[in-house]
This record gives sequence, C-alpha cells and structure tokens, in this order.
Amino acid sequence: MLKESEYDIVIIGAGVIGSALANRLSKRFQVKIAIVEKEGSVGYHASSRNSGVIHSGFYYRPNSLKAKFCVEGNKQLQNYCVDNNIPYKKTGTLVVGKTKIDENNLEALLKRSKENNVQDGRIINEIELRKMEPFTDGKFALYSPMGSIVDSRKLVESLGFEAKENGVKILLNQKVISVKAKDSKIIITTSMTEISAKFVINCAGVYSDKIAKIMGLKLNYQIIPFRGEYFELPENKSHIVNSMIYPIPDPDLPFLGIHLTKTIENKVIVGPNAVLAPGKEAYRNKDVNFNELMEILSYGGFWKMLKNNRKRVEEEFIQSLMKTKLLEKVCDLVPKIELNELIKSYSGIRAQLVDDNGKLVDDLVVKEHENSIHILNAVSPGMTCSMPFADHIIENYVNKLNFKEK
Repeated sequence: MLKESEYDIVIIGAGVIGSALANRLSKRFQVKIAIVEKEGSVGYHASSRNSGVIHSGFYYRPNSLKAKFCVEGNKQLQNYCVDNNIPYKKTGTLVVGKTKIDENNLEALLKRSKENNVQDGRIINEIELRKMEPFTDGKFALYSPMGSIVDSRKLVESLGFEAKENGVKILLNQKVISVKAKDSKIIITTSMTEISAKFVINCAGVYSDKIAKIMGLKLNYQIIPFRGEYFELPENKSHIVNSMIYPIPDPDLPFLGIHLTKTIENKVIVGPNAVLAPGKEAYRNKDVNFNELMEILSYGGFWKMLKNNRKRVEEEFIQSLMKTKLLEKVCDLVPKIELNELIKSYSGIRAQLVDDNGKLVDDLVVKEHENSIHILNAVSPGMTCSMPFADHIIENYVNKLNFKEK
C-alpha cells in the first residue's frame, strides 16, 4: 500500500493545464495523484491574469496543436461552465479592418478559420459591424460568434476543486527545490516536504523549462517572459464595447495585439501589450529578478530574437512607458477614448518559448523524458485548449503506463 508521501503521478504546477490534467486523470484512472504548487492557491499566475477569453480558433496555424484543440476546447469549456455554474458569456469575436490590405488579410484569416473548422465565421460589412459595435470605426470585420468570455479564476478553481473531490492531493505553498531519479521512482523535494512519484508531469508554466533542466532534459529552447499589461475603462464607458474587438494580427508573431474585451463583470478591459519582463514574475518594471534577468541575457537565442524582432520589441517597450502610444492603438479600434480613461489595471506574464535560433515558438510543445513529460509553451489559447489538450496528453503519453481504469 502506498504511503502518504508516495504517488503514482505528480503534476508540478496548478495552473489551468495542470488542474485540467488532474481533473481528467482522476476521473479516468485508479491512481494516486498530487499537484505540487508553489503558491497558496490554484491558478495564481497566468491562468487568472488574462483576458478571460475563450478563443474561437481562427488565428492559429492549420494542423498545429493550438488549431487542433482550440475549436474543440471552445465547446468543452462552454459546456463545462454551464454544468458547473461558472460565469461565462458568448459575446462573439470581431477582427476589424479599414483598408484594402486589411480586407485581404481578413480573407486569409477567414480561409484559415475554415481550415481549422471554426463554425460560422464570416466577413461582415460596415452596416452589420455598426449594429454589433456602434463605437468602432472599422469598415468591415471578420466575425466569429463562437468567441466567449469567462471568469478564468473561477474556472481554474472549479477544475482544482473537482480534482480534489476525486481524491487528488493539492500541495500548496510548496516550491520544487529538486527532482531526482532514485531506483524506479522520482523523488521531488519541495520547500516543505519530500514526495515520490512513478511519473511526473511538468506543467510549471513560466518555470517549466527550469524544471525540465533540473530533471536532466536537454532543451534547445528557453522561456522568455513577456509582460502583458491591462487597462480598464471607467464605468461610464462600459457601453462602448459589447463583445471583443481585435486588430488584425501580425502573422509573424504569436501575439494577437492590444484588443478591447467586455468582461464577465461588464467592464471593458484594454490589452495586453507584450513587453519584455526583467523576471519570470516581474508584473511591474521595478520587479527585477536579477538571477532570472542574467539567465535571460546570457541566452544566445534571446539576442537573436531581439535582433529578429527589434522594431516590435522597441514599439512595445515605448508603448508600455508612454500611454499616449497605447491610446493611439486603442483609438484605431474604438475612437473617442481619452488618455485619462485608460486606467492601469493588472498584468500577466506570457511564458514565451524562444529557440536557439531566436524564433518565437508559436505552438504547444510537449517533451518526453525518463518517467516524465514536460509541457512547454502552453500560452494563449492555453486556457481554451486545456481540456482536449489534457485528453491528448493522457491518450499519447499516460495511457502507455497501463494504469488501471475506473
């Protein structure tokens, strides 16, 4: 019989991916599972510091894991929210344009949405756009009715609570110090205790590359933190947006650009930008982590990435320092917003994987190692993809371990 400190599966990280995996695994297998989380609650970082968007799936490269899981994840998440009384609302997504070049780009996005099996996406004209969003000055838009918003914190808490009800042990306030193989087990030393596992799933988000390296996995990547800053419009401007209004994205970057979102609380949030952060939890510029900053600066791929994307990195940095530059981007989507109406709100960190050649990796990455799997680059639309992605991990990596099914 297993002792209290021994588990079949240990998941490192209680974000939305780790919580969804624990949830699915505990429903399907007769196994003893623990989630190890360094914070005092599930979903403390990126999983609750985001726009709360359930994405439609038309942005992502066809045949990528993101494209494969986003459309199915959209349906599964909405069903989960209904079944578990989690606040969500189907608002629709609009990507607006004004010029002939924009029109061509939206046609390309529409083609991509069809390849990704996004339901009911279409180009709408100015008259129809005005009916949906009277305050935007776009001339046309790509419209997807599948775009939705959710209370992301409550979603992750629900996934974690349900996993706990299914017998998963959630070990909070326990930072992983070391992970070592011993005999046929993996010994995980945390800041509070020592536990063993037959199998480890690394879902540590912005620290997943560090955990992978601790466990002996050689990577030709490193996670570079990008801070996404959010602003909020005052209550008297909450009527200015009804859904989600996006700019046309840069096809060479994995960032969607600053957009306006009507939240589940009826607020309008603006953001996020994508500014390089001086630490993996640097939610403000002054939150410098010198050790992590030195790791970033000593990585050759970082400097290649900087060279490849110099203009965009500079723009994002200036935009972060000068709110007038941010206002220009916002007013290009929805005019008649004043500078003093952009009220600083929260920030999140994007755990962006960069390879040794300086390329910004644009898809989910899963790596196998001895009795472990490592989930890297689980960035947006990670929340939307979480449930089918968890099933994918189970079918392709956990099933072969022959755990007894319920």
